[in-house]
Amino acid sequence: MYAVALTLSGATTLATTGIPGFQLGSLGPIESFGVIVAAGVLIGAALLRRYAEWHGVADEHIRGLTGWITIAGFIGAHLFDVLAYQWNDLQKDPILLVKLWAGISSYGGFIGGAMGFALYVWWKRLPVRLMADVALVGLLPAFSIGRIGCTAVSDHVGAAVTDPDAWYTFLAMDYPRKMANNSNIAHLFQHRPDADHILAWNLGLVELTYLIPVNALVLWLAFRSKRRMPAGFIAVLTGLLYSPVRFFLDYLRPETSDPRRLGLTFAQFASILAFGVSVYVAGRILRSGKPAETIAPTSRAAQEKLRVVLKEAEDEVEEEKKAKGKAAVKEKRPASEPPEDDKAEEKAAEEEAEDKVAEEEAAEEKAEEKAAEKAAEDKEAAEEESSEKAASASVEEPADEGAKASDKEAAAKPAPKAPQAKKPGGGGGKGKGKGKKK
Repeated sequence: MYAVALTLSGATTLATTGIPGFQLGSLGPIESFGVIVAAGVLIGAALLRRYAEWHGVADEHIRGLTGWITIAGFIGAHLFDVLAYQWNDLQKDPILLVKLWAGISSYGGFIGGAMGFALYVWWKRLPVRLMADVALVGLLPAFSIGRIGCTAVSDHVGAAVTDPDAWYTFLAMDYPRKMANNSNIAHLFQHRPDADHILAWNLGLVELTYLIPVNALVLWLAFRSKRRMPAGFIAVLTGLLYSPVRFFLDYLRPETSDPRRLGLTFAQFASILAFGVSVYVAGRILRSGKPAETIAPTSRAAQEKLRVVLKEAEDEVEEEKKAKGKAAVKEKRPASEPPEDDKAEEKAAEEEAEDKVAEEEAAEEKAEEKAAEKAAEDKEAAEEESSEKAASASVEEPADEGAKASDKEAAAKPAPKAPQAKKPGGGGGKGKGKGKKK
């Protein structure tokens, strides 16, 4: 899609005369306008992608939306230019309608791009407000860079400046008579045939000067991480800011290049419509809209996250390629001959087994050494304990011997006799039982 967009942007100036360019070897003259427009398309597409990836839009839809808007925009730019500004030439040459390089208009590009956007979003069932912001974040910078090309080639020359000494004349350019072969400048000398040069408005420069701060504001609101605007507001804000200025600038355009109908140009009618729609949609968004969800706090964090994901995906693809390559090599080898990879794996397994055995032997040796050290420590402790017991026994031995001698002496002494009890009746046995008769 990008290649088609670049081809269309370059083709818009192939048949234009009087536009400055440069020679590039044998390729022929390169028109500066086409180069600048192509650069605008690329830069706008890059900003569109960054904003879309921050909001989690799939790569398929980023490419699809960019392609549809770009191609439909270039086609619409030419068709509406022919219908609105070259109607008389179209009646003479109907083929002019398909000559995409024979004139473009900015509002025609807006309308064509909007139609391409609507068809793609409807086809893929995408969120309209978010995708509108995505589209405008890319379209506004691309269009503004295109105005640099318009400024460089004097594509939009306005009326002559009435007061050459006024402060605002820095936005005007001095056009010499030798540039009268440019159809955009020739109208100036029709009213002043005797003039050698005429100071006139370069409307491309005027519009570019205004669009620079508009781009700064819109992109700041789009990419800021805090207090984010509701989805869709970036798109309608762009319409609110651009359409009124474009409406009044068209009063400076000559009728030879921008014919009037009911006193207004085609771009002025389109500006009224764009402003009205923008006001209505902006009111609805501010009442009920919410910011679109993002995949990271900032667009930079989203890019870092995507780089990690892409790196992992690349690694997986590389691993799959290696696995397929190994499988293909195994299939090509004879069954009797083991593949080099298998030999290497077997050798590595053997080395690993040997390492394990060596580790086990070393562990056993360490265990034996620890056991020997423990036995020596236990033996030494036992010897110390026995020596301590012997010393304590030698101290207590004399006391034990004295106690034993006293026990022997007590045993050797005779036991004392118990006293005998006297028999009742006193005296001896002779007087027992005898007494005096009464």
